[in-house]
Amino acid sequence: MLTWRCITYMSKIKILEVVRDAEGGMKKHVETLLLGLNKDRFDIILACSRGQFNRSDLKDNIYNMYEISLGDRQSSWTLLKSLLELVRIIKKEKVNIIHAHGMACAVMGTVAGILAATPVIITTIHNFPAIKGTGIKQRLSNLLSGFLLKFNRRVIVVSRNLGDFISTLWNIHRDRVQVIYNGVDVEEIQKGSDRSPVAVSELHNSAATSLIILNISRLIPSKGVDVFLKAAAILIGNNSGEGISTDESRGNPPVLSDKPLFFIAGDGPQMPELKKMARNLGIEKNVRFLGFRKDIYNLIGLSDMVVLSSRNEGLGISILEALALKKPVIASNVGGIPEIITHGRTGQLVPPDDPEALADAMLYLIKNPEEGKKMALEGYKILIEKYSREIMLKELQDLFQDLY
Repeated sequence: MLTWRCITYMSKIKILEVVRDAEGGMKKHVETLLLGLNKDRFDIILACSRGQFNRSDLKDNIYNMYEISLGDRQSSWTLLKSLLELVRIIKKEKVNIIHAHGMACAVMGTVAGILAATPVIITTIHNFPAIKGTGIKQRLSNLLSGFLLKFNRRVIVVSRNLGDFISTLWNIHRDRVQVIYNGVDVEEIQKGSDRSPVAVSELHNSAATSLIILNISRLIPSKGVDVFLKAAAILIGNNSGEGISTDESRGNPPVLSDKPLFFIAGDGPQMPELKKMARNLGIEKNVRFLGFRKDIYNLIGLSDMVVLSSRNEGLGISILEALALKKPVIASNVGGIPEIITHGRTGQLVPPDDPEALADAMLYLIKNPEEGKKMALEGYKILIEKYSREIMLKELQDLFQDLY
């Protein structure tokens, strides 16, 4: 009996990470976990959509990986097969903890965990779930998600604001909702940055001497890239068309002699619509749609400021990445963003859906670069104190250990 107890205590905890096809913040978060979780304490098993995690360094850190069809864009029959496959994986690997990411995988992971009698189920919610859908499918999806999350031992959220929202929306006791902030690897980000004029000129032949304003977003409505484009038009003096309303009391829009370049890094279904908007606004020559970029740290390093015009945001990993490189940040005052950015201290906050306020904030940083540097440096200090990779990993590993 004593021998059995010793073996049990010394054995590793088997954790199944379940993640759908994703780019941006969620994928970076999962990559950080795969690389950083203590392999002496945990065996990490990954269930993911096909082709999502092909990096050799990631595979070297995974105990086992299964590629299956996950996500909310699959047919019902495909999802059923994936659910049964998840149950098979859980039983085969003798999984101790299921850790699902996002609402689609929360449903799959929780149901599979219940069917396989998994001791501990956890879900990390990275962003605000859609609640404005008027269709019956959306309403049923929300009801199902809320019901199933009650079977989770813990619901992890990436900001206090998101935690309050989730707790209220689905009547989940706040004690079962735990905030673990996203964390970034500052050293890796700094190594990946290279402010090289040659590298900039590859993107635009005049970029080496131009001011660069960078937006990092998936091109979907909630990210508000349309607001960014309208603000860009106001900033460079083209404020006609596309429904931009101007407040006459604010005077004429600014016209800059050295017009900035606006880089948009990210892909998504709104790409054609946003390109058309840029043409209609008359700023096509000043905007570069870069698509999905693997060299995002390099791009941040090349930029003079980073702007997020989101309509909602769980936290915003790109803000953390910008602060890691001591870049001035302008962001919407929504979701978890104010937990990182204190207006006038660590960056600039603007109301969502307000192109004029966003243009004003960009103009302020253009005219007051030293203020921007001070805010970026203060933001960097906060990042090191609260949002490092090491802090996030410690909190998550302690939670795994406590719950198991």
